[in-house]
Amino acid sequence: MAIGTNANHPIGYRWRSSKGLIIACIAIALFTENFLFTFIVPILDYMLEERLNVDRSNAQHVISLVLSVHALVCVVVGPLTGHIADRISSRKGALLVSLSCELVGTIIVAAAPSVAILICGRIILAIGGNAAWIIGLATLADTVGTENSAQTLGTISVIYNSGLLLGPTVSGWLLGLAGYWPTWSAAIAVLVVDMAMRLVIIEKPKEQKGGRNTESGSATTNETNGPASSENADVEATAADAGTNNSLDETTPLLQPPTANTGNIQESASREDTVQQTDGSLNFYRIVLSHPRALTAMACHMTSSLVVTSLDTTLPLHVIRDFEWNIAQTSFMFLLIQLPQLALGTYTGWLKDRHGTKVATGVGYLLTGLLLWLLGAPGHDGFSFIGSGQKGQIIYSSTLLALGFARSLTIGTGVIEITSVIREIQTEKPGIFGPNGGYSRAYSLTNFSWNVGLLTGPLLSGSLVQAVGYYYMNFIFD
Repeated sequence: MAIGTNANHPIGYRWRSSKGLIIACIAIALFTENFLFTFIVPILDYMLEERLNVDRSNAQHVISLVLSVHALVCVVVGPLTGHIADRISSRKGALLVSLSCELVGTIIVAAAPSVAILICGRIILAIGGNAAWIIGLATLADTVGTENSAQTLGTISVIYNSGLLLGPTVSGWLLGLAGYWPTWSAAIAVLVVDMAMRLVIIEKPKEQKGGRNTESGSATTNETNGPASSENADVEATAADAGTNNSLDETTPLLQPPTANTGNIQESASREDTVQQTDGSLNFYRIVLSHPRALTAMACHMTSSLVVTSLDTTLPLHVIRDFEWNIAQTSFMFLLIQLPQLALGTYTGWLKDRHGTKVATGVGYLLTGLLLWLLGAPGHDGFSFIGSGQKGQIIYSSTLLALGFARSLTIGTGVIEITSVIREIQTEKPGIFGPNGGYSRAYSLTNFSWNVGLLTGPLLSGSLVQAVGYYYMNFIFD
């Protein structure tokens, strides 16, 4: 039997279905989503002025619109995506569809002859990227164990946050070195590689990942042996029930007709399972949103995205106009923000595993507020004694680097907290969120809060810069 079973497996089944490869592939999928989201940031000003002939005085408004439409789409489709993803048995196929959607959107954005077509491309890109993010995180939650989960997510965050770093860095440098279409070819190549990796991995059957009994912490023979074992268990239960009333002899049939007691027990258990799973499906959001830690996770996620998008929206134009930097120098500023997060992601994850997320996250947000205020000091709108010369440029660059260190303490907190909440609920009430669990819907909540920040961040920061200047925009955001 074992030989036959192995013969039915595809080539490389063991390593293609391994935990390490699945985690690596999902981390790369999340990297791709972040890479594509920020890829357009440093070259968007060039696209609008050189290719789409948008007036420079209107550039900030259009940049805010293009960046915000991505978030608006994600806010609308996120909960629906999570709802559908929790009902799909194969997440590999869903990931391939989402990546294909991202590929189509990327090509449309690159070839857009007008702002309207550019926005349409961003909408398609947002739908695919949102699905890839939610399904990818849910797959990680299924794969990663409960021990050292924060450290594991911290390590993975190093990979997918490098997408935020490499996206604007690669696009800015390639545009100056190779031109427009070679720049977008790099983004398309990343997507093709990601899709190839999705084809390589093999999902294990759902029951091997752990169904209801696994969530409650008990392993059963029925899950391992399949339907045949379930039938044997029914036979044994029936025989045991009959044995309490009658003595069995050699003339007694092996398969006893179901007794009234057996039927009642099975009907009661079936009704209990149905009610529990139906109630969990209908009341998922009420259950989760009544949990204070889940609300805290969403608030942390939204705050983090507000900071990110305020920088994405205002930093390029600020340094180009006040410091007269080129696109390559602008891209380097995003490198300064991301490097500390890449270097410290694993360590801060370990710290949160050992001491909880509260202290590290609180310190991180306190430092972030102070540094955002300092970030507005250099330049024409800031303090005159700092200015926009060499002194101001050094202070600005140093503040961005320090901001990266502060963000390393806050990054991933929302995902870690919402994961812990779902695990606690499913441990207390196994199967409450259905056979596939509730991770996709949970991550659609954090994704929703993140995208609320992405939606309001560009509009708010862009409007504030035009109304009160860069310094006061940062002062309000801190």
